[in-house]
Amino acid sequence: MTHDVPPVARGLLAALRDTTFRSLRHRNYRRYFLGQIVSFTGSWMQSAALMWLLYDRTGDPRWPAWLLVAQVGPTLLLGPWGGGLADRVPKRRLVLTTQSAFLAHAVLLTLLVATDLATPPLVLGLMAVSGVIQAADLPARLAFVPDLVPREDLINAVGLNSLLFNSARALGPALAAGVFAATAAAAPHLPDGVNPVTAGAVACFALNAVSYLAVLLALRGIDVPGEAGGRRAAAGSAWDGVRYLRDHPALGGLVLMTLVVCVFGWPLLTTLPAYTRQHLGRDETTYSLLVSAVGAGALLGALTTATFGTPGRRWAFLTAGAAAAAAGILAVSFADGAVPAAVGCAAAGFGLILYLSTGQSTVQLAVPDATRGRVMALWAMTLSASAPLGHLLAGHAVAGFGVVPVLTGMAAGVGAAAAALGGMLAWRARRG
Repeated sequence: MTHDVPPVARGLLAALRDTTFRSLRHRNYRRYFLGQIVSFTGSWMQSAALMWLLYDRTGDPRWPAWLLVAQVGPTLLLGPWGGGLADRVPKRRLVLTTQSAFLAHAVLLTLLVATDLATPPLVLGLMAVSGVIQAADLPARLAFVPDLVPREDLINAVGLNSLLFNSARALGPALAAGVFAATAAAAPHLPDGVNPVTAGAVACFALNAVSYLAVLLALRGIDVPGEAGGRRAAAGSAWDGVRYLRDHPALGGLVLMTLVVCVFGWPLLTTLPAYTRQHLGRDETTYSLLVSAVGAGALLGALTTATFGTPGRRWAFLTAGAAAAAAGILAVSFADGAVPAAVGCAAAGFGLILYLSTGQSTVQLAVPDATRGRVMALWAMTLSASAPLGHLLAGHAVAGFGVVPVLTGMAAGVGAAAAALGGMLAWRARRG
C-alpha cells in the first residue's frame, strides 16, 4: 500500500516515473518496450550460445568474426532497400512480419542443431539469412519509435531503447552461461551421445524462439493512428536518404562522425583480452570485470540520456559523450591496475552510449516521416559497418604494434571527433 512506502522512496519513484521512464506512460511504447526487452534478451542469449557452440565444434577462434560478418553484411548491402521498405509499408505490419521471420528462423536453428544437422557452414548460411531479415527489420524498428510517443518524449524513448538493449546485452549472455552450466552439471544424466554443449545451445535457441512471442503479442496490441488506412510514403528511390543527408550537411556530418566514433571507440572490447593478459598480467576474472565495467557505463549513459536529454542539450551531449569515451579509452591505456582500468572502461561505455543514443534521437527528430526509414537505414548501416571495420583493424594493429599504442591511437581518433563536435557546438552557440 502507498502509505507503507517511505516518503523519500515515494518521491524517488515519482521522479523516475516522471523523468527517466516517462515514455512508459504511453500505452503503445510501454507494450513495445516490454516486448523488446524479452526479445532482445533471447537474441543475445542465442548469439552467445551460437559462438560458443561453433568454437566448441571447430576449435577455430575465427568463427565468431565470421558469424558477425554474416549477420551485419546484409545490413550493409541491403540497408537502402530496407529503409525504402520501411517508408512504404506500415511500420507495425513490417515489424510484425520481420519478427515472425526471426521466430521461424530460431525454430529452424533449434531443430537443425537438436538433430545434429547443423554443420558450421550451414549455420553460417542461416545467420546470413538472419542478416537479410535484419536489413528490413532494423530500419523499420528505428523509424517506428517516433510513432509510439509524442515528439517531446522521443529523446527519452530512444534513451530507454538504449537502456533495454544494453540490459539485454548483459543479461542474455549471463543466462546462456547459466544454461550451459546447468547442462554441464546434468551431463551424467543426459542420454548417451548427447553433448552437454549442444544440449545447452539447443535450450538457448529454443528460449530465444519463445522470446519472440512476447514482442509479437506486444505489436498486436499496439494501435498506431493512420495505419489502418495503409498510408504509404511518396514513391521515391531507396537512395533518397543519401540525398537527404547530402542536402542537410549537419545531419550528414553527424552520421559520418558516428562512423569515426564507433570505428575508434567500440574496438575497446576487442582489445580487452590482450590488454588484460599482456598489459595487466591478469586472468579472465579481471577481463570479466573490465567488460562488465563497459556495460555498467553504457547503462549509466542510457539512463542519463533518458533522464536529462532534451533537444536543446543534444549537441552538448554529443560532444560530452565523445569526449568521455576518448578520456576513458586514454585512461585505460595509462592504467596500471584493474581498478583504474575498470574506471576507464566505465567512462568509455558511458560516453559511447551517451553519444549514440543522443545521435539517434537527433536524426529521428530532424527527419520527416516520409524519408525517416531510408535515413535511419543509413544510420543502421553506419553502426553495422563500424563493427567489422573497427574490430578487424584493431585486432591487426594490436598484433603489429601492441595493445597500449593501439588504445592511445583509438583515444586520439575519438578525441578528434569530440574536438570537431565541440567546434560545431561553439559555432552554433555564436549563431544564436
